[in-house]
Amino acid sequence: MQDFEYIKIVPDERLSGFVESFLLCANHTDEDKEVIIFPDGRVDIMFSCTDQEPLVAELFNLDKKARRYIFKKQTKLFMVCLTLLGAEYLLGYNGTDFGKDEIRLPAGFWDISKEDLTSLDSFAEKVSEKLLEIFPKKMDERKQQLFELIYSSGGKALSSTLLTARKNSNG
Repeated sequence: MQDFEYIKIVPDERLSGFVESFLLCANHTDEDKEVIIFPDGRVDIMFSCTDQEPLVAELFNLDKKARRYIFKKQTKLFMVCLTLLGAEYLLGYNGTDFGKDEIRLPAGFWDISKEDLTSLDSFAEKVSEKLLEIFPKKMDERKQQLFELIYSSGGKALSSTLLTARKNSNG
């Protein structure tokens, strides 16, 4: 068995503009390891557990700078990586909410239990079903198109749009 495990899968097409990916990260060693987390333009929901500890669900706010994280020994982390549009429509997040970098979520968040953390495929399937249940019936199409443009251009579309707007306002 590897010391560390990292698996990433993409969401169901119906969620693709809202969920960037599902991740499994596991530390199979007998030592806590320090890792660095870099900003990636996402809001992450992480479910973690060990054989001895209960399930914990946390929201990791949009990172503004690199930060250290202690990856506990013998721990599996199952993550839902939301786009900003997904965070807004699925969590009610507007980019200035939450304040703290990490927020402990209530027990039973999205009806996830320790038993759901056996494989990334089964975790992604259960979370996808839940997200499709809470998925909004109506969305602002302009906002959806803006976020699609921002993500597809790696943020370059936003920079050029802001520069054009600034030039036009200066006359």
